Parts: sequence; structure tokens; C-alpha cells
Amino acid sequence: MYKDLTLTERKWFINNLCETMKIGVSCSVFLDSKKSLPNALDFLEGKVKYVELLCDGNLNIMKEENIEVVDSYNLKYTLHCPLTDLNLSSFREKIRRASLDLVRDILQVASKVNSSILVLHPGYCVFKDDYTVALESLIKTLKELNRIQEEYSTKITIENMPSYSMFMFREPTKEILEHLEDIGITFDIGHAFLNRNIESFLERGVIEKITHVHIHDNNGDLDEHLCIGKGRIPFGDYRDKLRRINGIKMIEMQNNSIDDIVKCIEHLKDLLE
Repeated sequence: MYKDLTLTERKWFINNLCETMKIGVSCSVFLDSKKSLPNALDFLEGKVKYVELLCDGNLNIMKEENIEVVDSYNLKYTLHCPLTDLNLSSFREKIRRASLDLVRDILQVASKVNSSILVLHPGYCVFKDDYTVALESLIKTLKELNRIQEEYSTKITIENMPSYSMFMFREPTKEILEHLEDIGITFDIGHAFLNRNIESFLERGVIEKITHVHIHDNNGDLDEHLCIGKGRIPFGDYRDKLRRINGIKMIEMQNNSIDDIVKCIEHLKDLLE
């Protein structure tokens, strides 16, 4: 049946299937490439329905000209926080407050582009002796984010981080989970694989808090953001639980994987069918 469809009909079929399965692609795959945001969206439209917008580099949605661009596409958006200049766990109050001010600015842009989700990194703490005060700062931030979220239609989520010791929220610890309240989790399966705790995030009591998913592969040592199947994550082992999550499954690769975008979409469709 599929092979008998016209090109236009095939694009409609693929797009409709990806919308039903909530499959998306992050613009991260075009970051630090020669592609502009319109170039990236031109490429993705017709392949997926959901796209994650970024606040960095050549794709910075915080630029007014990029805000104006996105409305002309038949796409639905989520938004990822800046990868730099943001530390929601800083025990230096001026830095933490400045980070929250930046989150407010990002939420205003999220409203303009009708982003359903905002992905935030929880912050970092370089020195072990500072962990306790950094955790206290993060908890304080989570309480304030819950209040801020009431002012906007965008759902705020916190992403689990890779296995570098300075990052907060590498594991689904009770001390953080119990303070999320209405803040959701963006579950990054690649990061969880590096921390050897995929199962912990997908168990009862945690999985219900997941409202967004980042999908990519790695070999267990580095945060490589590879196409599904190019690393060692046994995705098939988690198929049923990933299908249970009623959130967008966002493919998040780096620019050395541009040629793998279509292949990764197909792999994810096969996984979720």
C-alpha cells in the first residue's frame, strides 16, 4: 500500500504517523552547522510533527527573526533551555536569581512560539563540599518554578543529566523528586544509560512524572548522542515502558549525525509500533 502512494501522500502518512506516536527531532542535530533555523525546519517539516527549538548558536530562538519564522511551519514545538549561562542550583543567590530571570525570558518566548514543553537543566555543583548547599538551592528553585509555571501555558520540565559528577539530578533521588510538585521530568535515556539507572527512572512512582523524552544512543562511556542502533542501549528492553509514557519522544542527536536523521526516525517508529 505505502509504495503505491504519491510523494505528497507519503509525506502526509509519515507525518500523521509521527504525530500519533509523538515522535520529534531536536534542532540540536543542526547546532554548529551551516544551517539556519529556517533551513532546519524546512528539512524536518514532513518528516516529523514535533521539533525541539534551542536557545543557542545558529538556531537561537531568542532572536526576534527566528521567533517570527516558526509560525509559518506545520509543526509543533518544545523548547530547550540554553546549554550555557544557566545554573539553577547555584548557591550564589545572585547567580540563581539571574538564572530564574532568564527562565522567565525563555518562557515568554515559549509562549510566542506555542511551545508545549520547556526543558531545563537542573544545574551543577563542581565541588563535593558544596553539594548540600547546591541541593538546597535547587529545591528552592523548584518551588519558585512551580509558582512561575502558573503564569504560563508551557509545562516546565527538569532533565536528568549525564554521568559527570558536577551535574545535579543524575539519579531519581527522593530528595529531588519529592520537591518537583507540578514540574515534570524530561527523561533522557542516553544520560540514564551512562548512569546505569534507566530502570530506576522507569519504575512506578517516577515514570508517572515523565512528560517528555530525549532519545539517543551511546556506548556507555561518553554522551555521544548517536542514532538509535549505533550504540549499546538495549532499546527493545524498554519498549513497553517507553510506549506507556504519554509524552513526545524527541530524537536528540549532534551535527555529526545529520545523515542519520531519517534512519533514526524509522528506528524509533519501529520501536514504538
